[in-house]
Amino acid sequence: PGHVQLPSPQNVSLLSKDFAMILTWSPGEGSPPDVTYTVRYRGKQSRNKWIKVPHCKNIQRTSCDLTCVLPNLFVKVQARVKAVSGRLQSPWVESQFKEYYLDVELAPPELNVNVTENSIHVKASFPMATCVESLLWMYDLNLWEAGSEEKVS
Repeated sequence: PGHVQLPSPQNVSLLSKDFAMILTWSPGEGSPPDVTYTVRYRGKQSRNKWIKVPHCKNIQRTSCDLTCVLPNLFVKVQARVKAVSGRLQSPWVESQFKEYYLDVELAPPELNVNVTENSIHVKASFPMATCVESLLWMYDLNLWEAGSEEKVS
């Protein structure tokens, strides 16, 4: 007799975007409406030790923010997800490996510019998780006079 399985999650991808490391996926074709998902991750060094993500167990959404559960932002990590419905489970589907520090896509800053007669004050704020605020980030500021070709860094 055939063993009944849930459809596996599709398009499983580890995205490093806007200072965050997020696992995303889409439901497998024919998934029941009550399907939930469970996520685990591992570092490249610990080949067989998958770590549970408490806030991404039996969730209905199709993404999981891993940023602040990573033990080290300088290690390559991989994540996996499975679908669950009642007593049925899908096989795990794994993402590619990503490294937060090297692969993260930075979010654009929110700029507040205050111009006085002889000075320009620029305040930049970035939407980032508190767990990565302590990393040393460096930025370039370019400015130029409207209508001129010359840019000053």
